[in-house]
Amino acid sequence: MATHAATNRNDTLDRIMRDYEAVAARLPDAAVPREARGHAKCELSRLGWPKNSDEAWRYTNLRAFERVPVFQPAVLSRLKGAAVAAGDDAPAAMQLPALLPGFERLLYVDGERRGATATDAAVDGPRWPAEQRLGLLCDMFASDVAALRIRGTAAIEVLFVTSGFAAGAACYPRLQIELEPGSELTLVERHLGAPDAPTLVCANVAIELGRGARLTHYRLQQCGAQTAFSDTLAAQVGADASYNVRQVAIGAACARTSAQVRLSGAAAALSWQAIAVGRAQQVHDTSLKVEHLAAGTRTEEVFRGIADERARIAFSGHIHIASSAPGSDARQSLRGLIEGAGAEIDLRPRLEINTDEVKAQHGATTGALDENLMFYLLARGIERTTARALLKWAFLGDVLRAIDLPDVRRAAEHGAAGQLPDIMAIGALT
Repeated sequence: MATHAATNRNDTLDRIMRDYEAVAARLPDAAVPREARGHAKCELSRLGWPKNSDEAWRYTNLRAFERVPVFQPAVLSRLKGAAVAAGDDAPAAMQLPALLPGFERLLYVDGERRGATATDAAVDGPRWPAEQRLGLLCDMFASDVAALRIRGTAAIEVLFVTSGFAAGAACYPRLQIELEPGSELTLVERHLGAPDAPTLVCANVAIELGRGARLTHYRLQQCGAQTAFSDTLAAQVGADASYNVRQVAIGAACARTSAQVRLSGAAAALSWQAIAVGRAQQVHDTSLKVEHLAAGTRTEEVFRGIADERARIAFSGHIHIASSAPGSDARQSLRGLIEGAGAEIDLRPRLEINTDEVKAQHGATTGALDENLMFYLLARGIERTTARALLKWAFLGDVLRAIDLPDVRRAAEHGAAGQLPDIMAIGALT
């Protein structure tokens, strides 16, 4: 069995390299400089395909990624080429979310921009470490980029849609955000689409916040059941800047988020609040590492996960406070709710502290619904199935209430409730 698994990993890497060589000459330098593509190829070849025996990849469903038939971008593969003539107006036929009031929308279909909205020129992205190596795939294959440099105040929605034409191939969304000092951005990043064959969506996000900048980043992943979704993020937060993340993961057959945030300036702050809801055999795996590198930096992590039926949800939160970061404050609250007999939740909080002058606390709990609360509701005449649904909905409330945009919160609530049929049955949503 081990030999077979190793063979699969080697075959996957070989297929990736063959697919890259087949399209390398057609990949645009404007999306990723050719030198950066070459570096990513060499790094992935050196690191190899990830293995579940590696602690960082222990809970990722790598087999789902290995089942992707073609790693070439759908927009360049023959699968896409056969449909281009009929698919130029594909966005018009899709059910896109309503425009958010006051937001500018950027629409990307199968990894490429639609419409005339211009973005800034791309720059070299981060150098992804081993635990973020799927980011190298996007650097190799990306055919477009949403590159935004913000001065002042802005509200932008970036909508990444995977169309039916991408089925059996891959899409590589790439997002680069730079906030100049004192600037403020409200960003909504959404991933949608349900192709009817195994499809890879491999996204990279690079963020840089200048002194005193503020970014509120709403992230909704609602891909279809045939999608293997990878999301690799790197953020650098400058002095007095704040990065606020509200993440909702409910889609895809398997999803892996690999995020690293560096609080590099004094009094830089991160608030990362996330939910993941899985059912059937879905797998949601998040690995978040936060580095406190300067004095007075702050981190707040809140995660809530519900695994129903045979789903698996994992969240690894690693906070490292360097000796150069006295006065740091780090707080973690990780909670998981197991609803199915074959479900699994793995929560791994970790604090690594190299200075005495800190405030730090963390907690992680996994289990079933609170029987005391259940008894309280039953004693007041609430039927058992309704009581269970109400308690599950309340469990997610900590994060859902933190989504300040009403339309985005509504989309997140309906998406999460759609994963939990008993929530819909009691009419908790309107």
